Parts: sequence; C-alpha cells; structure tokens
Amino acid sequence: MDKIDNILNDKEYQSRMKTIITSEYMRKFCRHGLGHALSVARIAYIIALEENIELDKEIIYGAALLHDIGRYTDLEKEEKMSHHLAGAITAEPILKRCGYAKEDVELICAAISKHKERTKEVNTLADILFRADKLSRNCFMCDAKDECYWDESLKNKSIFR
Repeated sequence: MDKIDNILNDKEYQSRMKTIITSEYMRKFCRHGLGHALSVARIAYIIALEENIELDKEIIYGAALLHDIGRYTDLEKEEKMSHHLAGAITAEPILKRCGYAKEDVELICAAISKHKERTKEVNTLADILFRADKLSRNCFMCDAKDECYWDESLKNKSIFR
C-alpha cells in the first residue's frame, strides 16, 4: 500500500485537499474532503470484492482518493472545465510521483474523468467509482435534502444501491 501512502503524503495532494476543505467549510450540501474520498475508496473496494471484479486495491484507492482533486483548481475556475476533467489532469502527475505505472495512471485518470456519469461499461473502474461516489452520500438523511439541487435520479436513497 506504499502508493496510497505516497498519495496521502504528496505535498500537492495535501495542498489540494486543504483548498477543497477550506472552500467547502460553510457548504451545507455534500462536502468533498478526505473523509468523503476514503468512504468512496472503501465502498469501491467492497463493490469490487463482492462482485469479483479484479482490480488492484491500490488502483481503486488511488482513483477514489483523487476523484475530486479537480475541485477549485484554476482549470475548473478559469478554464471552465468540469472538476472531473480537471481532476484527471491534476491527478496524473500525482499518480506518477507516487509510483503508479503508465497504464494504471491512464486507467485511473480515465475513471476520474468519468466519475460523475454512469458508464455503459459495467464493472470497470469508472463504473465502480461512480457507484461508490453515489453510495457515499447519505441523501436519505441529509439535513439539506429539501434544498438540494441534485436531480432526484442522482440522489442516493439507499445504503445498498
């Protein structure tokens, strides 16, 4: 699990996470800090285990820890890029520094860029990341659920699907 520890100790990752946490401190809707990223990682890994999807734990955790890293970046703000695409670009050098192989970097960055939409390709890293991200949200008991702007189809109304 050296690569995961490398991500957590990466200066750019730490700086980006601090920016995200600071930017969302007063946000009443879903927040995107380390707690959320770890929940996504753990849920994604459970999905992979339960469904016998052969993905390396370090790939799953790497994707989950970095899936929201594009939030509040200059790419998102100035380039008007979605945080998913900005995240894929921002994650690439972090993954390389942390020891991921080129093909793993490509796989993870592709999944990050697609994590906001359900893909047609089931049981892929992108599919697992999407499902875990949604399951990590407790919309069914959120204090802000009456004010939430998410489409009803995107809200998590169960702990199992």
